[in-house]
Amino acid sequence: MSNFLDKYKSVYNVFLDNWDYQSHYVMFLEKLLYNETILPIHIKEMIFAYISSLNGCAYCKNIHAEIAKELIDQIKTSSPLEDISMSTIEEEYKSILKFSYKVNEDLSSISQNDVDEILSNGFPENVISEVIAICSAAQYMNTTVKAHNIPPLNDNMNSASVRMMIQKGYQGLADYMLEKRKKN
Repeated sequence: MSNFLDKYKSVYNVFLDNWDYQSHYVMFLEKLLYNETILPIHIKEMIFAYISSLNGCAYCKNIHAEIAKELIDQIKTSSPLEDISMSTIEEEYKSILKFSYKVNEDLSSISQNDVDEILSNGFPENVISEVIAICSAAQYMNTTVKAHNIPPLNDNMNSASVRMMIQKGYQGLADYMLEKRKKN
């Protein structure tokens, strides 16, 4: 009898066991979430956490919400001017989060009004495709975690994962785990 549904405690172990095709997804996440794009990294992480919450994936929600919080704290302590701009974050990105909800929960309800609302907040049109990509990536990750029966990390493991993600990103964390696996 297989213990498949009890086998994984981290999504990275799923990735490493299936590295031939999962490595492409890790590279996609690295570029999407950590490369310079239209949206700041902390907003991308907030979207990822929000979608994970909607999908009932505590593992992903906890990590990505904490990453967003840490990045916001770093911005606040690094520059008083950035702190001032952070005070309006909810207004600037409300249309983005509303759109993210529709991408996850009700695709058929997406309308030109949703697009126009995003554009009226000063975003370029291609931010819409970026938001769709982030939502899709979160949905894929949530499905992977939940279908593999991966439980949420405890507070210490979650904090360690958050620190590693901020320091190393997805590819750096994968490289670290591949190296660690070789040593075992």
